[in-house]
Amino acid sequence: MGARVLAPVERRLFDYPAAAIYLGIGKRGVEQLAKDGELPKITNITNKVLFDKADLDAFVERKKAEAS
Repeated sequence: MGARVLAPVERRLFDYPAAAIYLGIGKRGVEQLAKDGELPKITNITNKVLFDKADLDAFVERKKAEAS
């Protein structure tokens, strides 16, 4: 029997550095957006702050709409 190959799983939750990379801004920018209430954050069981990919995408869409 051969080794099982698992399909890649799309990431849904991002910590501060990963959210910054995803949005193309600095970590401090993400921290400020979260502090200002622009980005909803989730606190998991270990009290780590995470951001949902759908919220990050919605933020980008809002900013695009404001710019047009």
